[in-house]
Amino acid sequence: MMEADDLLGFRDSTQQEQHTQHLQYSPLRGETTYINASTVAISTSGTPTIVGLGKIEPSAAVANTNNNTNKSKRKVIIVPTYSCNGGLDTKFNPHPRYARPSSLHNLLTPDEYEVAIQTLNDKIKKSRAKKLDYVLLATGPLLVPLVVWGARHGRQVKLRRKLIQEGVWEFNERMQMDGKNVIMVWNRSKYSGGAESYLTIEEAEGDKREAIGGPLHKNRSSM
Repeated sequence: MMEADDLLGFRDSTQQEQHTQHLQYSPLRGETTYINASTVAISTSGTPTIVGLGKIEPSAAVANTNNNTNKSKRKVIIVPTYSCNGGLDTKFNPHPRYARPSSLHNLLTPDEYEVAIQTLNDKIKKSRAKKLDYVLLATGPLLVPLVVWGARHGRQVKLRRKLIQEGVWEFNERMQMDGKNVIMVWNRSKYSGGAESYLTIEEAEGDKREAIGGPLHKNRSSM
């Protein structure tokens, strides 16, 4: 009978089926489990892999991608500065070609940008160093003149911040009266976390629009 089985091929198929099963004994459960090798693909590294598993993306990654796509990019113009008065002061560069970006995002025309920045420079002019400050610095080796200069410079820095905030407020009031969706923002390093404070002209939308009548005025009154 065994030889007949061999001739009919039943014995070979039985052995093949046994080879496709792996015996696994669990000492904790006291059971013997048969695992069908045809359902698991064994890689050369010995780690089981399931077909199609690599195509599944984490839901968090998909959500982050969707959020980044849905976020609209606000148009922002960064106003550059340059040194003046021997490096003791800085001015905002009124030339549109030096703005970032120079296209101004079409928020303002080149003439409007130049007038706005030059108006702000004229306003903060009174906070710049005077001839007396240069005299005090020239006598730097003497302790008393240096202390006097330090006190004067501190007052000039505070006055400059105050005048900038006032100029920003006045610009935003003009834009609001003209019906333009543009605001100017003085980004102080104390709040922005940057190394230096900087000036921007931005597209007003959402919380930035509220700044025209809210936080900017509060910042100005608190300085």
